[in-house]
Amino acid sequence: MMIFFFFDNLPFFSLSSFYIGFYLLLSIFFGVVYSGSSYFAFPSLLSPFITFSIFVICFAFFSSSFDLLPFFSDFFFFNCCFLTIFLFVSILTLFLTRDFVSTQKIAKFEYDIFFSFSVLASICLCFADDFLQIYLAIELQSLCFYVFATFNRNSEFSTESGLKYFIFGAFISCFLLFGFFLVYFSIGSTSFESLFCIALNVDNPILFSGVLFILIAFFFKIGAVPFHWWLCDVYDGSLISVTLLFSALPKIIIFSIFVKLFFLIFFDFYHLLSPFFLFSSVSSILVGSISALFQKRLKRLVAYSAISHTGFILTGLLASSPSSIQSLILYILIYSLLTILLFATVILVVCSVKNFPGYLTNWTANSQKNITLVATFALTLFSIAGIPPLAGFFSKFFIILSLVSSGFLITSLVIVIISSITCFYYIRLVKMFFFVSFSKNSFWVSSKKTLFLDFAISLSFFFNIFFILNPEIFSLISAIICSAIL
Repeated sequence: MMIFFFFDNLPFFSLSSFYIGFYLLLSIFFGVVYSGSSYFAFPSLLSPFITFSIFVICFAFFSSSFDLLPFFSDFFFFNCCFLTIFLFVSILTLFLTRDFVSTQKIAKFEYDIFFSFSVLASICLCFADDFLQIYLAIELQSLCFYVFATFNRNSEFSTESGLKYFIFGAFISCFLLFGFFLVYFSIGSTSFESLFCIALNVDNPILFSGVLFILIAFFFKIGAVPFHWWLCDVYDGSLISVTLLFSALPKIIIFSIFVKLFFLIFFDFYHLLSPFFLFSSVSSILVGSISALFQKRLKRLVAYSAISHTGFILTGLLASSPSSIQSLILYILIYSLLTILLFATVILVVCSVKNFPGYLTNWTANSQKNITLVATFALTLFSIAGIPPLAGFFSKFFIILSLVSSGFLITSLVIVIISSITCFYYIRLVKMFFFVSFSKNSFWVSSKKTLFLDFAISLSFFFNIFFILNPEIFSLISAIICSAIL
């Protein structure tokens, strides 16, 4: 009886972290023992069912009591909602990764171990209520990503991208740690609860410098301009499954930290930090839109598109109003699922052909062979571009509406003009699908079926269509999450 009482009152994040930690220890032990075996070289322990059970049990723990809280209760509910989005996207990412790993014959058990470590780090980061906890969780997550960036050992491009990521990431980690030190030097505490309960001296240059260093470090982590130089090379040099991992997962939790730090903890510095948010958000949209026009490789196009979407999400923090935070949450949800749908289509193509179609010219005239796949891909591109009445249009519409409501009329007009440019390279891809004749660089997509990919594509496609029919449900979800901290 005491055991059941203990588990019923243990916080959600402790149980989920304990389960994933136990799974990792068991996986490492199994991998070390059987790594030299020809039969167990790819351990059966790391099967899709076992790895998927991590996320199933994490969801099951939401029924636990909320009596013991690491931070005040509203934040705990806010963290749980963000973690729900993260785990759901992680499940879909895991599905896509399974098919790609099996097709490309990447028989390395470390892939699943590092994926689980990154999930564990994200859970710890989401529920962190202290600067030291944030730093340790980010470093654990970054170490996994460094390895993922260089996972394709036979490619010199992958090695180069991983080395760049490691050097820049280590340099920015110094900025983050130094910023935490300056805040601690000024306040005498690293706890969120202490910082939330005291009045911060905005005239303190040391404290403001610490907040600015923290902001710079987080701008690098999300790939916002002017700290985006690493992102395109890392996306282009990594495996397509790793590019999906970088695009969809880290930003969800990092933006939840953004909301807690700069919307609540350091809200007194809003009038000083708003020019930085304004410059970074508009510059990210501009650089991502203009630079993508000149790209010939698919993954670099996706990288610049990610930079542009990062700028849109930052505008939710720029407005700094309840409606803007609600729009930010809605944008993250829609963008993550559209990214899953985009990469699911690309990975399905990779699983069907021998060589990865890395150049845009490889996609010409594919509608003549597989009209269903190409139509799904085209619909996803239209949604990401923000063509009404698809899901991507509503996410951008609510962000711009929140900017107008907060008085950023000129900024909203500039963003709308720049966004119209982004439609060009998406429409150019659709033109290549349907209206360009077949060339020697093109490939034929077979009708090969994979269970996990079909599930991910169907679910994401249903989401895109369902949003047209009933968008109020997703707006209500974001409003409930936003109300937890207001």
